[in-house]
Order: sequence, then structure tokens, then C-alpha cells
Amino acid sequence: MPSKTDYCIILAGGPGKRLWPCSRRERPKQFLDFLGTGRSLLQLTYGRIAAFIPPENIFVSTYADYQPLVVDQLPDLPVGNIVTEPVQLSTAPAAAWASYHIALHAPDANILVTPCDQHIGSEADFAAEVTDGLRFVEDNDAFLALGVPAKEATSAYGYIQIGHQVQPHLYTVQSFTEKPEATYAKAFVETGEFLWNTGLFLWNARAVRALFREVASTIAEAIEREGEGITLEREAEIVRRYYPTSQRRSIDLVILEKSRRNVYVRECSFAWADIGCWPELYAVSRKDADGNAVVGHSKALFSASSNNLVCIPDGVAAVIHGLDGYLVASSGNVVVVCPNSDPTLVRKLLNEAQVAFGEDSV
Repeated sequence: MPSKTDYCIILAGGPGKRLWPCSRRERPKQFLDFLGTGRSLLQLTYGRIAAFIPPENIFVSTYADYQPLVVDQLPDLPVGNIVTEPVQLSTAPAAAWASYHIALHAPDANILVTPCDQHIGSEADFAAEVTDGLRFVEDNDAFLALGVPAKEATSAYGYIQIGHQVQPHLYTVQSFTEKPEATYAKAFVETGEFLWNTGLFLWNARAVRALFREVASTIAEAIEREGEGITLEREAEIVRRYYPTSQRRSIDLVILEKSRRNVYVRECSFAWADIGCWPELYAVSRKDADGNAVVGHSKALFSASSNNLVCIPDGVAAVIHGLDGYLVASSGNVVVVCPNSDPTLVRKLLNEAQVAFGEDSV
């Protein structure tokens, strides 16, 4: 039975630039159905979490402009459970603020922080291993990352080096490297000492207070001056006034790169993939005999082509001839055709298109 002290924060505020042009500023990746299930990435994540955490304890952290999209896609989620940030930064301010918000009102909370752009193979294993992690942070004022074995050399993920074993499957963190170059990634995998960072983190309300003072000290000081009787409206007012505008730090780097004494990693067995970029989305997509994949409800005819990924609007058909390992993606006023091997390429192309064609291309 779900524990009343277990909480979850779904991070859903990013612009999703690595899945451009289908992920656009007005409707980024978390609100799109990339897997052809009839549900967006946000909806899939919410359903996965609600299976073992009370729905009333699930919060969504998002950019203020995306709040209407969250309300539309998660109609059962109380509006008060949508924690908005006034500017789009990285995940550290968003995760820290949402956790601190929960800690103010539930001082015994055990908190899971999850991205919403993940593919999970076994949801039963996922629920069991996350629950096990929640029980660990319930008893320890620690930061716990969830990792999975690094199976191949890829520069798309962060790598956590395990330290000494504390419990079965639980280790201290020896080091962390975010998206290493291919040669380093290969060396990491060969050692057998590294896990891929899933971006899933757990901590309790006590631990997050110290984290929030580090990430957003001005907000913490202002809220604590108000005392325990602070209202939600006053909270929101303080956040709007003092929220950092230039602190682009990911929660991964804030927690893992420092390798604090109270930072741990749990090796998990559930099948996992990040689908925040086109090469990773291709990896989890169904493919035909020639390795071609079609995302969502797109239609495509392949001729003398292999290992391609196509994502185009409903009602449009693509005919692909003579391509190997390419991305063909279209949305609105933009079509992108490029090799699909570099996780960072599309973001670079987006920046070039923004200069060449203006903001309408983004």
C-alpha cells in the first residue's frame, strides 16, 4: 500500500530542444506522444508514479507558461500540485524549489524527483526499486541517485562511478562525469565500475532544506523569515520575486559532482532509457527489418534505406530513398533532415535555424 509520507516531483519545465523541430517552445516534448501510445511523456510518467505513490502526493514542476498544458493533460491533478517556476533554468532550481515547497508542508516527506522523458521497461521492477530507495532516504538524511549498468559507450548519458558497497545494490559515489567523450565512455564501460545516471533522485524533507539554501538561498531566507504560518500565495510571491534568473545548473551536477559524504547510488535492474534526444528515441522505437523506425502516428515509405527515424505530422506521408542512419522530422514550418548519430547535433542546428529564420522556427 502506498506510504502517505512518499512524494514525487515530476520535472516538466524544459524546452526539449534536442527533440526539435517536433518539440517546440509552445509545446515541448513532455506534452507530446512520441511513443505512439495515445499519451504524452508527461501522462505516461504520471501514470507510472501513481501506481505506487498516492496521487495527491504527486507534484509537477513546470515553467509558468506551461501550467495550462499540465492542467489539460492531467485533469485529476490538483492545481495546487503544480509548482511553477517564473523562468526556464535547468533542473537544480526547479527540483530544489518543488522539494522545499513539499518540505514546508510535509516535514516527514520522502521525495522522488523524476524527469518525464524516460522509457521504463518493467514498471513493476521500477516501482519496487524506487520504493526501496524511498525507505533508505526515510532513515537517512542522504541524497540517493538511481543508476543502471552502463552497457555500451555512449556520450548521451552521465556516468556514476561506484565507491564502496553500503548495502546490497547500494554504494557511495566515487565520481561523476556528465556526457563524456566517446573514448572516455568506452573506458568507463570497460571497467565495470560505472552506472548510467538515470536522473532519478531521492531525498527526505530534512536533507532538501540544506540543498535549497545552497541553490536558492535568498528564497529560503525570505520564506523562513515568514515562519510556519506562511500561505501558499505568499510563497508564490516570494518565488516570483527572488527566483534565480541565471543559475543554469542541473540537479545531477549539484548533487553528484560534489560527491558529498551523504551521496549514494543504487544500482537498479529495471530497463531504462533517456528519450530526450533523437538517437535515444530511435533506440527505444520499434523498427522494421531494415532498422527503420516511425515515431508516433507518422506514415513513411522506405526504399533502399535503413536505420532511419521519421517523425512527421498526422496526415502527412514521407517517402525516403537512399538514406542510412538519418533523422527526418517535421513540425509546423520546419523540416529537419540530418544524420541521427550525434545527440547534440539537432540542438546545434536549432541555434543556426534560429539565427537564419528567426524565432518562428523555434
